[in-house]
Amino acid sequence: MIIVHILISIVFYFILMYLSINLLGLLVRGLFTNPELDKLKAETKHDFIEEEIKKTERADKWLNLIALLGIIGYLYATFHFWNIGVTAVAIVIMLMRLPALLWEIKTGQELNRVTSALSMPKNALHYITLFLTIAALPALYYFLYHFQNVYFI
Repeated sequence: MIIVHILISIVFYFILMYLSINLLGLLVRGLFTNPELDKLKAETKHDFIEEEIKKTERADKWLNLIALLGIIGYLYATFHFWNIGVTAVAIVIMLMRLPALLWEIKTGQELNRVTSALSMPKNALHYITLFLTIAALPALYYFLYHFQNVYFI
């Protein structure tokens, strides 16, 4: 039975990671402007292009709002259906992705297995996020199967 719990925890970890990373990516990428779009906005003299840029900026604002509401709903669902520990693991997964995401936005270079090993700086923050990535799985197992909800009166 413990093997089944471990396997369920691993699958659930990857589901949490997928949802957390994508929701955070939607929110954070929308907070920064697209430099190519800003450059096109400064150079153009055509009304049609200016209107399309305004539509894009308005859509980005709505997407940010939807992403924020999605994150709030996602965290509420993890708390409602499981417990505060699972919610904390979901938040930790989001926080461990944030430095790499900000680095991608700053450099304009997407990370994959090859580029992250070669070009991302190996500072203390890198090792902390690596530790959190590894520590989130046993924490998730604990919070799913051994943590009892404590209610304060």
